[in-house]
Amino acid sequence: MQLTKNKIHVYFCDMQQLSMTDKSLLELLNESDQARFQAFKNKSRQRQFAIARWLVKQALNEQFNIDIAHDYYLHEFRLWQIKATGSNFPVSISHSGDMVAVALASSPCAIGIDIEKHKKRNFQALLQVFSTEQEQAFISNGGDTSRLFYRLWTAKEAFFKVTQFANDLVYKQEMNQCMTQSLATVAGFHSQSGELEKGAYSFCVMTDNAAVIPVEFIKLPKPSVEP
Repeated sequence: MQLTKNKIHVYFCDMQQLSMTDKSLLELLNESDQARFQAFKNKSRQRQFAIARWLVKQALNEQFNIDIAHDYYLHEFRLWQIKATGSNFPVSISHSGDMVAVALASSPCAIGIDIEKHKKRNFQALLQVFSTEQEQAFISNGGDTSRLFYRLWTAKEAFFKVTQFANDLVYKQEMNQCMTQSLATVAGFHSQSGELEKGAYSFCVMTDNAAVIPVEFIKLPKPSVEP
C-alpha cells in the first residue's frame, strides 16, 4: 500500500494491544523526545507519547520505506522532518483513553486530528465552556446527546489544531455541520468526522486542503493472519 497523493492517512493504535516494551519505544525517539519521555511521571502518558511517534515512523516506513530508526525533528507538533534528507510531512497527533492516533499527509497541508473516548461526563456544563448557544440548542434538540457532544468536541479540538487560533475564537466558531455530516466545511476548512472501535471513540480530522479528504484509516498492530 502506498500513500495516495493528496490524501490524509490516519494510523491508530490501542495501547493495550501493542506489546512493545518501553525500552524499544524509547530507542525510536530523538534525543529531545527521549528527555520528554523520561520527564513524564505517569506511565500511561509515557506510552501515549512514545506510541504516537512510533505510529508516525511506522507510517513512513510502510509507505515510503523510510528506516524506522531515522532521526527526526517535530516542529510545533505539526511538521515531521526527516533529519537526514530534510523531507517534511504534515502531521497531527491525538490520544484518549487507550487509543493513540496520528494523521499524516504526503502533500503540503495543515492537519488537525482529535479523538475522544466516550464516557460519562457533565455534557451541559462542558458545553457552556466551549460551544455557542446555537450549538447547545442543537444538541438539546438532537436526541443523541452523547454522540453529538463528542462530534462537536472533536471538531473544536481539530479546528484548534489546524488553525492554531486562540481558544475563544475556536469556541465561537459555529460547527453544527460537523455534528450531522461526516464531511463538512467550517470557515474554509474541510473536515471528516465519525466513530472508531464500534462507537467507543469519536474522531474529527480537519485540513485546509479539500483534496486530501476523505481520510484513510489504518489500525496497528495489524491482526495476524492464521496459516
